[in-house]
This record gives sequence, structure tokens and C-alpha cells, in this order.
Amino acid sequence: MALSQKAHLHDPYQRKDGSPHKTDHTEDVSISYTNSSVYNVVYFDTIYVHTTSTCYVQYLLDLIFQDQFEDASEELTTFRCTMDLETAFEDCEVAVRKFFNNDLVGAMEIMKPWDRTSLYHSLGTSIFEFIPAMLTFDHNQISRTLTSLKMCISLCNKYRRNYTLVESIGTIIKKPNYSTYTDLEAHAELCYAEALLLQAAMTILEGEDLTGLIKGTIKVKNCYNSYKDCAKILEKKQWENHVSKIQFQSGVRLGIATFNLMISLLPPKIISLLEFVGFSGNKTLGLQELEAGSRAPGMRSVLCDLTLLGYHLVICHFIGAFGNMKVCEEILKKELKIYPDSVWFLVFKGRLQLHQGLFDQAIKTYNRAIISQDTWKQFRHVCYWEIMWINGLNMEWREAASYANKLIEESTWSKTIYSYTRAAMLLQLGGNLTSAEKQQCNELLRNASYYKQRIAGKSLPMEKFVIKRCARYHAQGRLLLPAIELLCLWNMFQILAKNERGAQSVLKLIEYTREQVERGAQGWAGYEADNRALVRYLHGCWLAAMGLPRLALDSLDSVFQLKNEIKEDTFLLPYSVAEMAMCHYHLGDKERAIQLLHDARKRFSGYSLESRLHFRMHSKMQIVKGSDNVASDPMPSNSKQADTKESHSKPSDSKQPGTKESHSNAPDTNQAKAKVTDCKQVTAL
Repeated sequence: MALSQKAHLHDPYQRKDGSPHKTDHTEDVSISYTNSSVYNVVYFDTIYVHTTSTCYVQYLLDLIFQDQFEDASEELTTFRCTMDLETAFEDCEVAVRKFFNNDLVGAMEIMKPWDRTSLYHSLGTSIFEFIPAMLTFDHNQISRTLTSLKMCISLCNKYRRNYTLVESIGTIIKKPNYSTYTDLEAHAELCYAEALLLQAAMTILEGEDLTGLIKGTIKVKNCYNSYKDCAKILEKKQWENHVSKIQFQSGVRLGIATFNLMISLLPPKIISLLEFVGFSGNKTLGLQELEAGSRAPGMRSVLCDLTLLGYHLVICHFIGAFGNMKVCEEILKKELKIYPDSVWFLVFKGRLQLHQGLFDQAIKTYNRAIISQDTWKQFRHVCYWEIMWINGLNMEWREAASYANKLIEESTWSKTIYSYTRAAMLLQLGGNLTSAEKQQCNELLRNASYYKQRIAGKSLPMEKFVIKRCARYHAQGRLLLPAIELLCLWNMFQILAKNERGAQSVLKLIEYTREQVERGAQGWAGYEADNRALVRYLHGCWLAAMGLPRLALDSLDSVFQLKNEIKEDTFLLPYSVAEMAMCHYHLGDKERAIQLLHDARKRFSGYSLESRLHFRMHSKMQIVKGSDNVASDPMPSNSKQADTKESHSKPSDSKQPGTKESHSNAPDTNQAKAKVTDCKQVTAL
């Protein structure tokens, strides 16, 4: 027996007003089932729903068990499903809450039934496909994401403002009348811009050569133009619905702010090219818009928060800028009240504690994030990565190596970097290294290059660097301070300087190693100059991180005494110049700092990790040019006092041989020498 009835679809998720679904778009759905309660849901034309979706199962069970059938005919009966913008917003807000409560499946169940008819459900489905693709770089997931995005963009084009040929020509001469856009057309334009940006990222990831990068760049340009149109719509349009305006404004703020912020971080050469083709970037405007979007209502408010956290806690750290920790504290306090177990915000909380030098608390927070969910195993890998570095900062080398080993076993991101990092942590044990661990290091460094990969058709610069270090190990039979070098290259010195106990331990290690290397007691297979330059650079960077710029200048300047002897590590020269520039800035000599940054950018090329330094130099230049004093510098207060006392000391008449006069603000060299001696006496092993 088959039963049928005309029926209205339940709303499976709680709404603010308890009302059912409403929309402007409709689709026909046929339902049939038999005595055995085996049912099929067949969506004609464009809509597709998993037959196990909770809402449809519940609907059918209601029909079966509540005895609401009027007849037992074999005919299939059709009912209409509708979805308007306001209801879509409510669905999306519920999905966002589920998503940030670590329930990706639940969020996807809300989006999927309407992903071929509703703009926001289609975009939501694409975003929930996009996130695992970005986390895993899995090609199958990338393909699924691109398919979903293609469908979303097609749907957006269906509802965007369409122009005839004559109207299109007219828009070239006269600007479009943005005030006449309907709410649906406006949101279609916004969803189109967002989907196009995601598609650009996926296209670049999918491509194995320059073609993918070019295609992705073109899509980014189209996305940027669409966001500019959205900004004009927001300015000109008279809105039919206040909620619609709020949601649109939230999306425009997020998009425009992110573009401004990201473009402003790029090095000058790239910015000049982007400005030539119509892009522009203003960091201050970007941050202001993100903060405004964070405070305002709208489903994208939480995305503004995530973008701000990512900028202040991750990007600023990578490029050597100063993140706003106060803003991060406020955001995390707000969001963790709403999503106390959200892996997203727990990871950022751990990152904030790491930046504050609260290493033990950071480890506890990361461990809490690890057990908070099991949907995204990649977040466990992020936590392992962070805990690995915290153990490195604590000089717990074996513990750090154990987390690197977890990454080797579980993560597919870069086994080359993981393998080298594990070996570097173990090698830092020195004489405490067991024969079994020594054998592990040999195998790790021999096999690291086998895992080398390409993303967007390009090799990873850090992978190329560590492969060179692997070759150096086999040539020398050992490496010089490999874990300390990694801490420096990953910009961890500024963090470690906030932890007094760890800071003193690292200073002792670097100074002892420098003393041994400078004696020349050990052979380095032709890399003697490279290793002396490396330990001098590390010593200078560490002194700078501790807030002793004058002593740092002395050590960094000595790197250039070896410039003609360095065989391979030529990157140490421009890196030293950039660090010297910031030392002069901290001493109040902005002009000298700017000149050195220009020199580092123009006089050196073709060295390892070049693009990384260019990003950091651009950030440092913004810091130097953007302030009239060094008050914003987060140097340790006790170190500042020590260096201030040094700068006000009475200079001596004698000079140390080989000291350059270019340090216009440097103290007398005998005094500096005495200071170094005192420092060594205090920290001697």
C-alpha cells in the first residue's frame, strides 16, 4: 500500500520566531513509500537532498505514525518548498553556531537541502567544503570544493543584476544605478564575490604550474571588482528589509577589510604591480573595518573576529610586526563565552598565551583543544606544531622531537620540514644524544628530501632551505645549533625573551657555542666561515630580542667580516642588515634604519628564504616610518633599562680594532667590550 498527502515541510531547526521555512524560490518534490516504510525522496530539476537527512526522515515518520493520511492511492503527491532571504539568514546563523561548536556535520545538514536554490545555503555548503580542503590540501576534497563553488557561482549569476547588451555598453559610459538593486540582487552580488574568492584560492591550490596561479589571480581581480560594487550598493541602495541591510553590511566590511589588510602586507614590488591593475591596500582602514564588523550584528561578525585573531597572532608574528594583544584578549573573552569548547578559539587562546610567554598555560590550552573535537584532525596537528615549539623554547629537546614525530606520522602538510625539525631537536642534545637517536637523525636527514612537494606549482622555500641543511649535515657530520636556528627563523626569539628562565638558558648556550666556534678547534669541512657567521648572527638576534641593541649591533656587524669567505649561507648577510636596521630604530635613529632596510632589499638577491625576509622588511619599514619614537616596541622592560644605562655611560678614549664608525649611536667600543665580558661572566656555564 502506498500513501500520499499534500503537506508542508517542517522546519527541522529552531527559529527565532518558531515559524516554518519561507522562500521566494520553489521546487517540486515527490515522496513515495510502501508498507515496509521504505521511502524515497526524489528532487526534480535542481534540488538534491541526502535521504538520511534528519528533517526529511522526521517529516516522513510524522506522516506514517500520526495517521494523517486521507487516502491510500498509489499517486505521488507534490508539495512546494520555499526559502526567502530572511529565513536563509536564520538558517545560516544556526549553522554558524553549530560549526563553531565543532559540529560540522550538523552545520552541513542545514545547508545541504537548499544548496541548489538558496544563495546562502549554497555559499554555506561551499564554505564547509572549502575549510577541509584548505586544512588537508587533499586533491579529491579540492575537486569537491570546486564543484560546489561552481554550482554556487552559477546560482549567484542567476540572481545577480543582469544587463542587456545595450545596458552593458551603457554602464561603460555611465555608472550603474546601484540604488535600484533589489535585496536579492545585492546579496547575490555579495555571495558571488565571496564564492569567487574561495574559487580563486582553490584554483591556485589545484594548479601544478603557473597556469593555476594566473587563473586564480584573474578570479581574485574579478572578486575585488565585485566587492567594490557591493560597497557602492551599500552606499546607494534603499533597503527593503533592515535585517537584509545588516547582513549585507557585515559581508561588505569583511571582504573590503580583508582585501585592504592583505594587500597592505605585500612587499613594494608586488604592491606596485597590483596598484597598476587596480588593487589598493590600506592596513589602517582594513583593521578599522574588521573591528567595526566584529562589534556589529551579522552572521559574519564571528568571521571578522577570526580574521583579526589570525592577523594579530599569526601573520604579525610571521612578518615581525607587533600584534594587538589587547584586541585579541577581548575577542577571545567574548567568543569563548559563546563557544567555550570551540577548537577555533581554543587554538587562538593558546597562541595568545604563547605570545605572552605563558608556556605552561599555552600547553594546557592546546591539549584542551586537541580533545575538544575529532572532526578536524588537522587542528590536532596545529596543536602538536605549537607544543613542539613551546618545548623547544623550554629546551626540552626530546619532548619537542616527540611532537615532531607525531606530525611525521599523522600530518601530510610537509614531512620534509617535520623530519628536519625532529632531527634538529634531537641533535641539539649534543653529547646526551644516544646511539639510537643518532641513527634516527641520520635516517631523517637522509630521507627528508624524498617528501619535497609543490604547492601552486612552486616549491616551499622552507623545504628548500632544510634540504640544504640536510646536505650540510652529511658534509660536516653535524650541524651548528640547528634547533636554535629554527627558533630564530620562525621568529620565536621575541617570544622567548618574555620568559626570563628560558631566555637566560638560550643565551648561555649561544655564547658557549660561539666561544667554541671562534676558537676554531673543530673542523667544519670547508664551512668554517658559514658556521662562524651563523653563530654571530644568532647571538646578535638574541641580544636584540633581549632589548640590548648596542651589543646586538656589535655581533651582527661582525658577520660582515666574513662576507667574502661565506660559502653557502649568504642569506645571513641581508638578514643581518635587516636586524641591524631595527637595532638602530630602537636606538632612535630612524634614518639609519630606513637606509639599511633599503640596502638589504636592493643589494641582495638570490639567497635562501628571500621572500620571507622581503615580507618582514616591508613590515619593519612600516613600523619605522609609522612612529616618531620607539615607545611601541615591546622590548623586555629590564633589558631596556640595561641598554639605557649603557647608552648614558661615559665613553672611554680607546677603541677596539675593527670597529666600524658607521654606528653613529654606538657606545665606545671598550665599554661595549666590557659589557660583553660582564655578560659572559654572568652567564658562563
